[in-house]
Amino acid sequence: MKIKMKGPAVLTLLFLLTAAPLMADRVVRSGSLFEPTGIDPAQVWDDTSSFYVCNIFDTLVQLNPQTMKIEPSLATSWETSKDGRTWTFNLRRGIRFHDGTPFGADAVVFTFFRQMDPANPNRQHDFPLFADIFTYLQAVKKIGTHQVQFILSEPFFPFLATLTVDCAAIVSPTAVKKYGANFARQPVGTGPFKLSSWQKNKRLVLTANKEYWRGRPGIDEYIDTIEPRSEILNNYFKEGMLDILYTYSISKMVSYKKQDWVKVIATPCLSVTYAVLNAARPPLSRKGVRQALSHAWDPRALKLVFQDYVLPIHTLLPKGLMADEPEERPIDFSIAKAQALLKKEGLGREIQLEMLLQKDAGLLFQLLSMYAKNLKQIGIKLKLTRLEPNAYEQRIARGDYDLANSGWIADFPDPDSMIFPLLSEELQKQGFATIAGSKRKDLQAQLIQARRESDAKKRQALYQNLNRTIIADGLVIPLYQDKLVIIFNRKLGTIQPNPLGKFSLYDLQIK
Repeated sequence: MKIKMKGPAVLTLLFLLTAAPLMADRVVRSGSLFEPTGIDPAQVWDDTSSFYVCNIFDTLVQLNPQTMKIEPSLATSWETSKDGRTWTFNLRRGIRFHDGTPFGADAVVFTFFRQMDPANPNRQHDFPLFADIFTYLQAVKKIGTHQVQFILSEPFFPFLATLTVDCAAIVSPTAVKKYGANFARQPVGTGPFKLSSWQKNKRLVLTANKEYWRGRPGIDEYIDTIEPRSEILNNYFKEGMLDILYTYSISKMVSYKKQDWVKVIATPCLSVTYAVLNAARPPLSRKGVRQALSHAWDPRALKLVFQDYVLPIHTLLPKGLMADEPEERPIDFSIAKAQALLKKEGLGREIQLEMLLQKDAGLLFQLLSMYAKNLKQIGIKLKLTRLEPNAYEQRIARGDYDLANSGWIADFPDPDSMIFPLLSEELQKQGFATIAGSKRKDLQAQLIQARRESDAKKRQALYQNLNRTIIADGLVIPLYQDKLVIIFNRKLGTIQPNPLGKFSLYDLQIK
């Protein structure tokens, strides 16, 4: 059923879709439910904002989307000292930021010290991920106009990989000083695209950086229409006014796949969606109760709700990271085992629990409603509470929840990127559900040991042990591994997102 709208609204939306310069030779239009929260690499931690960061900015090194191997980007070469604590990078010459200012060692030092130093005058906001990712970074030094050195407090095996994350993207010092707190809405990098315009809650326009060091991008302009009603975006796509959809309805997939002009890709991401159990609150402070909740999770529900657009998972380390998932589930689905555990705990009365979700949970609410029915069989009444993002984050930060839906996509291809956030007190304070409230010093000690270990096999064993312990103790229930689903017009040829969920516009071509 099409959504009918009154005349003025239709005219406004049609103008937004068609008002792009018709002179552009190669224009790609997309539709999104959400707009970025900001496009300052130092602040980004949501998928939408990350998409814009990776297309406007460059990092020193980058990941090949097919092989996930690290390749040169703004740095052309690098070397490390024998003790693994000093990394020296040679920088690409002749690069300019979108504002015309030159890129060099000064910009790299500026980018990192802006986030490292809490008293830095160019730090107008909190930077949520830098301290957790770059825990061992002590200093960044300019060795020459195009050479920089990173000094670590101790060896850290995945350091090179961390330089591919959003908060390591190099910003224009001139633009940061000029725009201050507004830099997040007026970003300036060296990447393949520039931000041309941003009409809040309406659309964003990127134009090609024709002087890009890798060569001119395959398209001239990218226009993203922001529309919170997915049905309207679907209609625009069907009518040919959009080339790419980032939102989808499983019920419509069959009809899309029958259209010869439509192509659908579903790429597994290095991510896990999970339920976090608050072990600081009774009765979840009791291991047997937590394990009972884990036994009540039936992964077969995924097929009924998501069909093939997510993958069942029983680990916090999805395949593709250094530590692959174990062959067997640490805690299997068994109502009988769950009942036996609760009986052993001596809990005779019905247990009342609340699980927090964000309001836009969509099909996840349906999935967890099925889980709630399983819990009812073992004497646990689970109330699902959907909240606006701000309200959700506030309650998580206070520890005011029993269970919470949460999840993480790897910032870089290493198991540390999945385990470290889950143990982070700082992220908990910012409204991301973690297990830091359990005060498990043994897990923190194992994590520190794993982060410092340079031997790959030993590191793998340490992270696998952490993974098994967290799940076996019922602190987290892994639910599924996400797939990045993109629906697009075949005239765009091939779209190749990488397993971190990032999609570069640089290689897009219009046939």
